[in-house]
Amino acid sequence: MDQSDVAVAGATPRVSRFELAPPRHFLLPAILLLLSEEPGYGYGLVKELREFRFGSVDRPSVYRALAQLEGDGLVESWPGAATAGQTRRVYGLTPEGERALREWMGVIKEERVCLDAVLRRYQATGTVDAALAEVEGRWASVIGRGWSPVSATTRLHQRMVGGEAAVRAATTHPDATSHHDDRPGAVRRFDVVADRSVLLIEARSTVGPISFGAIGLSGHVEAVVADGRIGTEPAPAAHLEVPVDRLRSGNSLYDAELLRRIDGVRYPTVAIELTDLLAVGDEDRYRLSGTVTFHGVTREVAGTASIAVTEEGRLVVTGEQGFDIRDFDLTSPTVLMLRIYPDVRVRLQLEAEVAD
Repeated sequence: MDQSDVAVAGATPRVSRFELAPPRHFLLPAILLLLSEEPGYGYGLVKELREFRFGSVDRPSVYRALAQLEGDGLVESWPGAATAGQTRRVYGLTPEGERALREWMGVIKEERVCLDAVLRRYQATGTVDAALAEVEGRWASVIGRGWSPVSATTRLHQRMVGGEAAVRAATTHPDATSHHDDRPGAVRRFDVVADRSVLLIEARSTVGPISFGAIGLSGHVEAVVADGRIGTEPAPAAHLEVPVDRLRSGNSLYDAELLRRIDGVRYPTVAIELTDLLAVGDEDRYRLSGTVTFHGVTREVAGTASIAVTEEGRLVVTGEQGFDIRDFDLTSPTVLMLRIYPDVRVRLQLEAEVAD
């Protein structure tokens, strides 16, 4: 690490910088791909290569790559039309270049598999940040489901609270309790942190999985926290709202059809009410009961979720539930030849902090 990137005591911490960069030697197969579509001039390739959005591309690097490819017999060139008294060279693929491109596509496919494995591993951590990344990057439908709330819960709990002793310390630390009633059995209010809370809806369709995600939940949780756990007496209460116009899949046609079907203007929010909670199994697993109001229809629901307390005294809630959209008076959306099946899986991950 460069010494300038190391945080100095009393100074503002610096963050690592990330730059989108192409895979090693990606420029070579990218040029072969473009020339397989049609022969072209070197300067014209520069603009098209930039559209791949893999780092910076300049003329010298492109012409060096063309010279290398021509020297290897993968590309050939010939004089083109003269412009301003200068003769430009046109580049095209040779039969050897076609075969090399085919082999390169196999290499790129293998790199894609490896990169997807990285995304799945990150997805499987089950953290709020991983869920936020799915929504922001719209990559859940690309790599498929790889998230396990059961396996992730234990790792998430251990990493966040560092064991039962750390949980107790977190709930008795002066900074963590300075804005609420510290008396034993006192009900505390936690406000949802909008930019750290996400709702994911995963659906099946005739063309494969589709994922809709929304960041920016609002609401609150009222509960007793004792010994680093949510108390069940009295039963906690919670109210959450999700703006339906924030649900995005990355496909404008799907998003427009979703809003049309659920009548987003008339029913702009999904409301979730928690009415009862029961501890089950592991120390941070609970059985939740409540209602969901969607498309103007309210239904009673029940399911399990993980509720952990961080060292900073925040609540982190992670859970999922299956629904049939027909229970909310909705028919399966259809876009052109695509049909979305009525059974969906809803994943909720949110953070809430002690209210001022």
